[in-house]
Amino acid sequence: MLIHGVAPRDLMLSSILHIPKNKLASVSSSENYQGIALSSILGKIMDHVLLYKYCDKLCTSEQQFGFKHQSSSTNMCTLVLKETLSYHVNNRSNVFCSFLDVSKAFDKVHYCKLFRILIEHRVPPGVIRILMNLYKGHAVRVMWNGVYSGFFTGLNGVKQGGVISPVLFCLYIDNLLIQLAQSAVGCHIGNTFVGALAYADDIVMVAPTPSAL
Repeated sequence: MLIHGVAPRDLMLSSILHIPKNKLASVSSSENYQGIALSSILGKIMDHVLLYKYCDKLCTSEQQFGFKHQSSSTNMCTLVLKETLSYHVNNRSNVFCSFLDVSKAFDKVHYCKLFRILIEHRVPPGVIRILMNLYKGHAVRVMWNGVYSGFFTGLNGVKQGGVISPVLFCLYIDNLLIQLAQSAVGCHIGNTFVGALAYADDIVMVAPTPSAL
């Protein structure tokens, strides 16, 4: 697969299982369900191989704390946020926060843009061809109450539940975080920009004034 950049058909098939987000909310509302893609275990192994071999090509900026090769966690992101707030309060400065949670973020990834980003990160062409095959030829079916729909083609989005999916999503939005850092608008600790912190699709923006925010 790595040599020829071709993925077999069996790795392109997924079944979407819907899991309730809130068991106390209405089970008849489609907004209360999260779709998880169940796919071949060999596909998950392939994802692990790609992450292991090309982790240096799939790096994100310091503003992104999610799904990095090195040790990173939500706790680290929370710690940086708390230290930023404490730093500004102790220096008698105002500080304002805006928390963003992108709705159905993984489902809205456009493939053309994603593959251009992978090219910019110098991911080997064979690997990009594999991912193009896996995503452009991705056939999914919906499983509901033990009944399966027919297969249909997924036109956009990375698979919820896929091993490499959150890493690809972090790369997808990383340029936005880099542009925010380059704008220098927002909070800093010394020369370090801490005005936009992200863990995958959960983002917090921090600024010393409402207009900056």
